[in-house]
This record gives sequence, C-alpha cells and structure tokens, in this order.
Amino acid sequence: MILDQTTVDRFAENLRSRGKQPATVESYCRDAQGFLGYLQRCRLSPTQIEPVTLIAYQEYLRGDLTERDNSIRRTVIGIRQFFRFLHESKLLHGSPFDSVPIPQRDDRIPKSLLPEAIDRILTQAQRGAPPCKGARDAALVALLAFEGIKANELIALRWRDLLSETDTSSLHVGGSRARSIRLGTKSHELLLNYRKHYQLIDHPVIKNSPDKYMFLAFKGRDASFPLPSITRHGLKFVLYELGEKVGIDSLNTEQLRHFAVTHLLAEGKAPDEIMTHLGLRRLGNIAKHLAAEPLASLASDADNSDTSDPGQI
Repeated sequence: MILDQTTVDRFAENLRSRGKQPATVESYCRDAQGFLGYLQRCRLSPTQIEPVTLIAYQEYLRGDLTERDNSIRRTVIGIRQFFRFLHESKLLHGSPFDSVPIPQRDDRIPKSLLPEAIDRILTQAQRGAPPCKGARDAALVALLAFEGIKANELIALRWRDLLSETDTSSLHVGGSRARSIRLGTKSHELLLNYRKHYQLIDHPVIKNSPDKYMFLAFKGRDASFPLPSITRHGLKFVLYELGEKVGIDSLNTEQLRHFAVTHLLAEGKAPDEIMTHLGLRRLGNIAKHLAAEPLASLASDADNSDTSDPGQI
C-alpha cells in the first residue's frame, strides 16, 4: 500500500464529514503530510511502521528549535487520528500508534512580553513589503496582542465580521466561543489601515474569492502573489520571523494572548469583561497569568462569571 497525498485528501474528506473545523482539518492533514515525508526520508514502508517510529519522530521534531512541546503534542494527536482513519478505512490492519502515549500538555505560562516589545514588533511589521503585507502583519499582531483573539479565530475572520464606525470598530469572532467585541483604538486604527491596502489589491485570485477572508497570505520571495487566506502554519511563520527581527525567540500566539490579559487589565477592564472579550469561562485562566495578583482579589470582581467550563487561554 502507498500512503500519499491522495490518502491525505481522503483523510481530509473524512474529517470534514465528521464536522471537524477547517483549522482542525488543515492541522491534522499537515501533521499527516509531515509524517509521511519523514517516512520517505527514512525509507520506511507502511508495513515497517512500529510504535517506536512515532517516538523517533517526536525526537526528530524536538531537534527543530521552532517546535514547542505543545506543538509536538498536537502533531502526535493528528498523526494518531490519521492512522486510525487508515485502520477504519481498512487501508491498514490496526493502528500502530494507539499504544503510544500522547505527550503531556505543557501548561506553563509563556514568557511575558512588555509593552515595549509589542511596540517593536508592530514597528517591524509595518516596515514589511509590499505595503499590504506590512499592514496585514501589524493588524494581525494587534488583534492577537491587544484583543486576545486565538489563532483559529483570526484565520477564520472575514471582512463582513468587521462593523466599523468613525472612531471605533466592533468585531464578530466566530467559533465555539462566538462573541462580538469592541476593538481598542490601536487595533481599530491598524485594521482600517490594512483594509485600505486590501481594497487596492487588483488580483483575480482575491477579487474572485467568494469568502473574502480578512487576512490574506502572500506567496513568492517578494510576497507579490496574494492568496485568499492565511493558514495556521503561515501565521506561525509570520510571528516567528517578526520575533527574530526584534530579538524575541520563537514569538507565538500564546505569548501574545498572554500579553492581552495584562493589557486589557491595564486598560481598566474588569476580569469578567476580559473573560467575555477573550471567550473564556473560568476565572483561573486569567488569574494564572497574573502571578502578582491574588486570585481572591480578582474573584471579587467576577462573582457572576460562569465557571462551568474550563476554557483555554
């Protein structure tokens, strides 16, 4: 049996038929493709795959300093799902990886970013070329750092989700934690600036796209070829590249979402307001980001918050 892109495409169809979110489908398929590439480099056939193969692949990923433990954990989950699909589709006799434990989740708080670091990142983003890419990068950093929007939420945004007024904007954030949020001044400014550049794009790929996703991707060495939407992998690369240019190793969405909690508190928002803004349902997800702030003092401001669901930062 040959495992190739056709097999991955069938896996994608299976995931979509089970109601998986587009970001999940993309992530699992990318995990499957990466693992199949690894098997090719190691010259391993499907019949030679053993549980130890996945363990060796984890060590291979850890050798890439851009891969964090939770990213490796998610990759292992995606690969296990792929091989379960192969078994259920009778393409393999059993999944070799069900006995391989999933790595433990690393819940340590990411290293804090200071406001000065965010300013440097935004300044660097705005220097990007072409100008539309620079404006895009600054806008997505603002939504991540000032509004605490998650990666999958940001990728799914469409221009119809933005309700703009003269001096402010509201944004509808979809997904499992759907909500409407009022944007801060800086996010409003940078997003409208990006929209001006977006509207100047005269390219059939964008003009004929029915979805009108908010955040484009750019292809080519000079980023001259636009694509309808950025991917999770593309977003990861944008942040990593910006971080490298301003001296921040492995800048990622978790760090920016962490910064958003303290930023919103500094803006005068109460913990219950922040929970609504970020789509959270447990006070602890805010309190754990504030080592200097006792949980009891936060709880007094959020007596009416819903604590039935743990949520995620």
